[in-house]
Amino acid sequence: MKILISPRHLELRLLHLLLIVLTVATYLPPIVHPQTFWPISTLGLIAPLCWFMVLLFGVYWLFRRDKAVFLSIITLLLGWDMITNAYAVSPLSSNPPEDVLVIASLNGHIFRRDKGEDAPTFNQRVAAYFKALDADIVLVQEFQTRSNKAPYLVKAIRQNADFPHVYSKVGESLAIFSRYPLSNEQPIYFKNRGNGFLCADVQTPQGTVRVFNIHLQTNAISTLANEVTTTGNLREKSTWQKIKTMFGRYGRSNKVRTAQAEQILSAISKSPHPVLAGGDFNDIPTSYLYHAFRERLQDAHLAGSWGLGSTYKGLLPGLRIDYLLPDQHFQIQDFERRDCPFSDHQAVLSTMSLDNGSR
Repeated sequence: MKILISPRHLELRLLHLLLIVLTVATYLPPIVHPQTFWPISTLGLIAPLCWFMVLLFGVYWLFRRDKAVFLSIITLLLGWDMITNAYAVSPLSSNPPEDVLVIASLNGHIFRRDKGEDAPTFNQRVAAYFKALDADIVLVQEFQTRSNKAPYLVKAIRQNADFPHVYSKVGESLAIFSRYPLSNEQPIYFKNRGNGFLCADVQTPQGTVRVFNIHLQTNAISTLANEVTTTGNLREKSTWQKIKTMFGRYGRSNKVRTAQAEQILSAISKSPHPVLAGGDFNDIPTSYLYHAFRERLQDAHLAGSWGLGSTYKGLLPGLRIDYLLPDQHFQIQDFERRDCPFSDHQAVLSTMSLDNGSR
């Protein structure tokens, strides 16, 4: 008895196989160094879409009782570690200990005022936002420190949001606001770049913690992404050229970011204290850079939240590029994202405690 396969089902099988090959290829970015072959890193951008499509095919084959469902299952299992780095399924802690630290990180996007809003009113509005975060330590990237008006904003936050200890200097874009004393502040900005990291020791009631406030190389694709998503037409060559340019910029920026990350990881490895890294990494959980950090640090989102946890509010959907990454001395209790009206990023917050042996 011959089993006939309709042309439609044959096309679906071929499409499924091509999707499987592409999906397996998206598992390569975490293991191929961008300096070796940067185009591989761009595959991480389409990984979540590939997983979703593989899942849809799996459901389709399951309902048809077709053995092709096992191809989908095997493909997803092969990338399970990568999938679970991108999508959190951890329950929130219901009974956190009393002795905790609340850490926040925010890309302030230079804290731009609304049109017509005077500076004192704006400064008070920002201070009220910081106070509402109810955090012990706030790491800020793209702070307003390149402006001579920055000291007035710092003063408003210090006085009205109860952050007596601040590191912020005119000409630098990274700042730390803390309820506890700061020491050994070391700002390091990468050569010929506007990015860098700021490390400092925080004297918390639980013990000394070394924090790293990080802002890595930008991708410079936001404008193109907005154009593609709002006015782009996939039938036009110009749209595909913009998409090609976006992927190219991301890949080349990835090379720069990875070198920056290696410098930061070297500094982290030399810390005599428990480490908490946070900031705008400008990269996604399917990247080589993210996995390099995860070899040494936890991800607060994965340990205390659920879902994709996107932090960028632009038109590119689902991008999680802002992180809080404590080392193994910390126990993560919860994690949340909070909207910021002054920025194109969401703030990320986590409640955590130090292990007794680390104090």
